[in-house]
Order: sequence, then structure tokens, then C-alpha cells
Amino acid sequence: MAKAKHTDASTAPDGMHSANQPDKALLLDWGGTLMRVMPRWMGPQHGWTDEEPMPHAGEVLCALAAGWRLALASNASESDEGPIRAALASMGVGPLLVGVYTWRSAGSPKPWPPFWAYALRDLGLPANRVVMIGDDWTGDVWGATQAGMSGIWFDPPRAGHSGGQTREARTAPRVRTMRDFRELPGLLAELGFED
Repeated sequence: MAKAKHTDASTAPDGMHSANQPDKALLLDWGGTLMRVMPRWMGPQHGWTDEEPMPHAGEVLCALAAGWRLALASNASESDEGPIRAALASMGVGPLLVGVYTWRSAGSPKPWPPFWAYALRDLGLPANRVVMIGDDWTGDVWGATQAGMSGIWFDPPRAGHSGGQTREARTAPRVRTMRDFRELPGLLAELGFED
């Protein structure tokens, strides 16, 4: 089983030491959240460069990276960390990821507890310092909140629907709904994560 990249003094991006890293993390789903859809073809790297990044995701996450650890949490079962980072490089996010957690590396899919335990253990953070952002209510938000994290359900207006149809917003003490990545800093503040 592949092991996630640990963020210690020898592997932290750009020479950062873990003691200097932010004490909070954003876990981000891949298909439907960072990229509009998952790759059209199965298998490592197939079709990734043809998929469009979600509007404003790259710019917002790059701006937040100074105060947050960024990591990917995906149910990808065939892909390795390097190609996934490469797929996200065009939006500036790939090199910023401190971890890439997949069904393949965790040995279990979202929303099951072993997936979240694996990611939290690798991040070295308590669940209450982690926010999961994803477009799958059950797999991303419900699963993460059951593990003690906060969740942001990403539900952008859907193309092809008159007026950009969205579903009803869901809000709870540790849950918010996001329609556009530009809302993310305000939603994080509402969840109690002030910079």
C-alpha cells in the first residue's frame, strides 16, 4: 500500500519545518471540487490535462496557503501522488499540497472512518483543526463531520439549469455551504477559523 507524504523536516514543501507549518488544514476533494469533473478515462493520468479547474479555486487556495496546510482527499483508487500533483499544477495548487490522501493510499474510501484517521494521522492535527471541502454531501461533508472535522459542502450553480440551479444550503454548527470559491475565507471565519 502506498504511503502518504509526511510533513516533517525532511519532506515539508519549500524547506518548511513542521513546527513552522500552520496548525490547521483544508482537505479538498478532487473531481467536482478542484476540477469540474473527474478525468474522463480511468487509470493514472488519463485525460487529466483536458479537465477544467473550478473557477477561482486556484487563486483562493494560493492566497490561503500561508495560513493553512492544503491537502487532497479523494476516492481516486488508481492514481499516485506525483501525477495528481501534476494534474493540479496548472491551477497552482499541486506544489502546495502537504498531503495527497486517496482510497489507494489510505486503503479505505471516504466516508469511512479509516480514510479520515489516515489523513489526520499523517497531518498530525486534531480533527477540530481540519476542514473538509467537497461536492459529495455524504462522502465529503457527512463523513468528515462524523470524524470530528468541519465540513464545507461545495454546491456551485449547475450549468444547463435555468438561473444556475443550486440545492438548498445546508448549515450546522460545523457545516457551511459554498457556491463559489471566493466565499471560502468568509465561511472559514464563520466556522471559527480566524487568521
